[in-house]
Amino acid sequence: MARDSRSIGFAVSSKDAARLDRLAKRFAGGNRSAFLRMALDRMEAADRAERLRKLQAYGARHAGERGIRPGDVEAVVDRVLRRKPRG
Repeated sequence: MARDSRSIGFAVSSKDAARLDRLAKRFAGGNRSAFLRMALDRMEAADRAERLRKLQAYGARHAGERGIRPGDVEAVVDRVLRRKPRG
């Protein structure tokens, strides 16, 4: 797949440059750009996971405030979905 790419510059310390080279070699055959793309994908996944954990905690807290226990959730969802028109 062709990529629409452009070079961007950023600075890293000597210590971090050595780490970058080591990790790029380990995970991307030494290709820093490929490693950065991989790191971006993984950081996005970590971000989504963190947001999901926060949403789950929010939902659990609000469900608890309404007296809904974790074991009740499936029945509540089924009841709500039955009310919605399908199509």
